[in-house]
Formats: sequence, structure tokens, C-alpha cells
Amino acid sequence: DLIREAAERVKPDAVLFAGDGLRDLSLVDLSCPLYAVRGNCDWQTDAYSSGIGDEELVTLGGIRILLCHGHRYGVKSGIGPAAAAAIRQKADVLVFGHTHEVFEQQVGPDEHETGIMAGRRLLICNPGTIGLYPHTFGVLTVQGGRFLFSSGSLYDD
Repeated sequence: DLIREAAERVKPDAVLFAGDGLRDLSLVDLSCPLYAVRGNCDWQTDAYSSGIGDEELVTLGGIRILLCHGHRYGVKSGIGPAAAAAIRQKADVLVFGHTHEVFEQQVGPDEHETGIMAGRRLLICNPGTIGLYPHTFGVLTVQGGRFLFSSGSLYDD
């Protein structure tokens, strides 16, 4: 119900689901494309989740987004390994879950930086958790090659 409520409020062009709750997600009829990854609690192997992997590189509006749950990168101990994976895959945005806490950080560009990150920026964000209070979700707005992350709560009216 909370996923449905957030989708009705935001009316997204696409939904990115960062894991933990695939079984609940399968009950929601979204009227837009869905990109989902498995979380560490999505161990079930039912027909719905069997084709869903641990991470996915999605391109929306010309923006490359690495979507992962984050448990395999140890995000509860720091975002460095997950950010490095996003940089290696030339992502513009990293969306992760696992910590259940809203998070946003921008890395780069650094005019002195060389190598794979040179002249690029990486937006790192976590929408929090819609399943636990305060029932947070994120909105990634992509337009004209630019992107912005904002978070919301179903109880911030």
C-alpha cells in the first residue's frame, strides 16, 4: 500500500527499487517501467524475482544509473566500494538501499582529477525505506542531461 501511495503521489515515469521487499513490490500494479534489484532480504526464488539481479545499470533520460541494494559493497560500513563500482561503470548516479536511511552526496568533478572520474560528477543517493517509519522514498528528476535527487516521506504533508 505504501509503494502504491508514493507512486500515486509522485506519478513517476519509472520506478527504481533498491531491494528488500520484492514480494510486496510484485503486488503493486505500476503504470510505468520498473527497474528492481534484489536486497539481502529478497532470498525467495519465486517466479517474480527469479530474473532480478543484485545490480542493474539503467539509462534514463541519457543519465546512467547504477542501481544496487548495497549489501555486497558493505554500504553500512561506507559507500566507497559502491561508489567505485559506479565510477568503473561510468554511472552518473548511484542509487542504493540496505542502510534504510536517506542519504545524498555528490562526488566530483575535481579539476585536478585524472583518470576515469576526470571531469565527471557522481550523485550517490539512498531513498531510505518506504516499509519502515518514516516511510521515505526518493525522487530522481532527470531533464536535459541534468539530475536532482530529493527525498520525501508519506507523513510530511
